[in-house]
Formats: sequence, structure tokens, C-alpha cells
Amino acid sequence: MGTGGLGGGVMFIVIALLWGAVLVPAWFRRREFNAAERNALRLQRTLRVLAETAEVPQEVRVGATAREALAHERLLRTAQKRQEAEREAELASARAEQVRAEIRAQQMQRKQVAMNRAAKLRKPIVRRVRSFAALVGLLGIVGSLVGLGMLIAGIGPAVLLGSLLAFTVGLGTLVLLAPGRAKLAPIPAEQAIVNTVSDAEAFDQVVATGETRDSVAAHAAAQQAAAERIERARTMARVREARAYAPRENQPDSMLLREVREQVARERRNASAERGSVSEPAVADTAAERAQATAAAAERARAARPGSRLSELGVVGDTSEGMPNLDQVLSRRRNAG
Repeated sequence: MGTGGLGGGVMFIVIALLWGAVLVPAWFRRREFNAAERNALRLQRTLRVLAETAEVPQEVRVGATAREALAHERLLRTAQKRQEAEREAELASARAEQVRAEIRAQQMQRKQVAMNRAAKLRKPIVRRVRSFAALVGLLGIVGSLVGLGMLIAGIGPAVLLGSLLAFTVGLGTLVLLAPGRAKLAPIPAEQAIVNTVSDAEAFDQVVATGETRDSVAAHAAAQQAAAERIERARTMARVREARAYAPRENQPDSMLLREVREQVARERRNASAERGSVSEPAVADTAAERAQATAAAAERARAARPGSRLSELGVVGDTSEGMPNLDQVLSRRRNAG
């Protein structure tokens, strides 16, 4: 009986071990699989809901497109209005400039006409005509008064009509010969409607200047004088350039010429000494004295001008006495040195 109870306990322990080793892991794996399935289904459902929520309806998309088109159209209208405003400003500026130019030209024309008319009216014959017209007008007034009295007296209107005609002729002549009477075409009204402030400033700044014959003649004389001064300056420049490039004259007291003269004097002294044996002693003494005087004069000139030795290098002086062979002179100097 003890053995049967022991065998049943062992079987129970074996079954428990098998259940713990096989069934428990399978149960855990099945539970994890079910949990993963539920999580996958839950995640899929959530993604579907998010996709349905994020999808924009067709009505909303059409409304957004319409708003964008309206905003773009507003931007285009704003840009077009800005361009039109700039174009109108440019046109207004051009019209203002044209008006200023016309005003300036009109003022210059009026000034020129006034000057020409004043010049014509300053003639003696015009003054005489104006005086005669004034006298005729005055006589016409007096005659009109007399004719009016005669008309009242019943004599007749002939004197009154003649006086009125004379007064009209005299007055018309005075009006025609009046100074400063110049008719110019006015500027159109549509061109004058511009910025009044800028036009007023431009009108204040414009100064009419007319040129007369005297000013033209003075300008021509000034141009001719300037041309003469320029030609004189060019002539003086050519003369100075010719002087600068002109060859310098030989200086009579140059160092090389003095040495050549000394060499010639020594040769002459030697020749005189050679000829002195057969010639008179007086001739030799005279030649020696002349050579000594020449050498002394050269020494005095060299002592008097010590600073001009370097400036006189390479300058050839007077060669009227004859020019010796320079090669021989230089070879003698090299041999002596």
C-alpha cells in the first residue's frame, strides 16, 4: 500500500514536470501571439482612422484653390495699379517738362519780339509818325466837340463825322505803334493742368535772355581773341622747342680747345726751336714770348673759372686757327700719362 501511494505521487510529479516543461511555454507563446494580434488590429484601426481624418474633402480643396486664385488675382491687380500709377507719374512729369519748355520758349519769344519792336520804335521816323498820330487824334477830339456843337445848332454832321474819323485813325495808329504789343498763342488748357507747385517754382526760376547783334559780335570777337592767343602760345612753344634742339655754338674757352691750343703752341715752339739754329735768335725769342703769353693767359683763365671745367667737357670752341689731328693729341696724352 505504501508502494502504490509512492507510485501515484511519482506519476503526479512527472505529470507536473511535463506540464511545466511543455504546456506552460506553449501557453505563454499563444498568449503573446494573441496579444500581438490584438495590438496589430488596434494599430491598423488607428491608422485607418488617421487616414480618414487626414484626407481633405473635395469641397475643401476646391475652396482653397479658389482662395489662392483670388489672392493671386489681387496681387496682379495691385501690381497693375502700381504700374499704371508710375506710368501716369511719368506722363505727368513729361507734360510738366513740356509745359515748362513751352513757357520758356514763349518768354524768350516775347522778350525777342519786345526787343525788336523797341528797336524799331526807337527810329526817328516812327517817333514822328506817332507824334503826328497823336496830333491828329487830339484835333479829332477837338473837332468832335466842335462838330457836336454844330450838330446841335443844326448846321450839319459833316464836321462831327470827319473829326470822329480823324480821331479813330490817330488812335488806331497809336495803338499799332505802341511799344511792347506782341500777340502770342496761349498754351492749351489741358497741358497746363499739372503739378502747380513745381510749375510755379520753374516759372520763378526761368529768366528770359535774348541775344542781340551786339552780344553776338562781342562773342565772335572774344572767340577770335582766344584763337589768336592760342596761336601765339603755339608759336612760342615751337620757338622754344627749336631753341632747345638747336646745336650749341663752340665756346672759345673750352678745356679741350685750350689743351689743343697748348699742344699746337708746344709744337710750334719745338718747330721754332728747330728752326732757331738756322734763323735769327730774335724770332725764336718772339715766338717763345708769344707762347709763354698764351700759356699764361690760359692759366689765368683756368684759375679764374675753376668751377666751369666739368661743365665745359666735350664742348668745342673756336676752330678758326686750325684743328690739329685729335688722334695724335689723345695718343700723346696717353703716352704722357
